[in-house]
Amino acid sequence: MTILFHMLVCLCLVVIKTTLIPGVPLLEKFYDLLIPIIVYLGFFRSIKEGIPIVLFFGFIMDSLSGGPMGLYLITYTWLYVGVFWLAQFLQGGNMLLVAIAVAFGVAFEIAILLFYIAFLAPNASLPVDAVETIALQIIWALITGPMILMIIEWAQKRIDRWRLKIFADW
Repeated sequence: MTILFHMLVCLCLVVIKTTLIPGVPLLEKFYDLLIPIIVYLGFFRSIKEGIPIVLFFGFIMDSLSGGPMGLYLITYTWLYVGVFWLAQFLQGGNMLLVAIAVAFGVAFEIAILLFYIAFLAPNASLPVDAVETIALQIIWALITGPMILMIIEWAQKRIDRWRLKIFADW
């Protein structure tokens, strides 16, 4: 049930990211909306829930994006592993830590993309506004990441209570 919830949330975010956000001028340089989900899964959910979602949506985003194949799968997998490992030592309920983790996830995805560009397409040039785009994405992540995670956590708690109530009646 929980995996289904996360799959639906991720699917909605993929649709929003690929259809709605590119049409809004203010949000055209918005970051990858699945990064807060990956951070949430790493901090608050088990490996049994996290790994299938991370792998599935890594493949989905790789197939939907025009970017290099494997970019999202590698990014999501390593980000999940890093956050899951970090959650062993740090308290995930701290919103400052969560905001920094989401911003780090955005910066990590950008770094992997730049690595791909440098080694797979060495003759490619970066856009003129690349630094501005990177800065805007990190600022957006710092501002909206904690809000997205709070909404996901709120919905997850409601689903967990609902599930317990249904199975308690059995």
